[in-house]
Amino acid sequence: MNIVNVGYASTNYYVLATDRPHLLIDAGWPNTLPQFQHTCKRAGIKLSTIPYLLVTHYHPDHAGLAQDLKQFGLQLIVLETQKQSIPLLQRHMKPQDHYSDIDMTDNLIVTAEESRSVLQGIDILGETVSTPGHSDDSLTLVLDTGEAFTGDLTPPWATMGDPLDPVQQSWAKIRAHNGTIIYPGHGPVWSLKGA
Repeated sequence: MNIVNVGYASTNYYVLATDRPHLLIDAGWPNTLPQFQHTCKRAGIKLSTIPYLLVTHYHPDHAGLAQDLKQFGLQLIVLETQKQSIPLLQRHMKPQDHYSDIDMTDNLIVTAEESRSVLQGIDILGETVSTPGHSDDSLTLVLDTGEAFTGDLTPPWATMGDPLDPVQQSWAKIRAHNGTIIYPGHGPVWSLKGA
């Protein structure tokens, strides 16, 4: 699986591909579609060739272009636990943000338990894990090869290490799913081994 970072404006967005794109993880700030298209084009990826979009959490820098990208034909995969967060995103937007409200009628809604079979159907071996800490709707996609796409989950060393802390519990889930190489929403890729 090739992992292509098509991020900009300090946020990482990842395309998972083999001989063709399979999945986009996260979707730019509102009103930045030309910039998103440009970074994809520079990476040799056409938005119209990406069939699916998965959002790690519904904050403006990770989901702001979701509806715009759906207009290109990407189907939005939504974890059941994320559904209630999507309408809340609109509350944080101002008219000058030019945010396109996410249509809730045409998304692929899945449970965490169903995510493995859904992802396998699009040639991705892995599953989503609910990883609250940054936000209640946060999820991590963990591939069977160890890559974990964590969005804005606080790094494990940035908390006090209390095992009851939601952040530490989320990292325990990622470790239990054999996540080892972390692809965060901001900053460079890093290794969970020894962290």
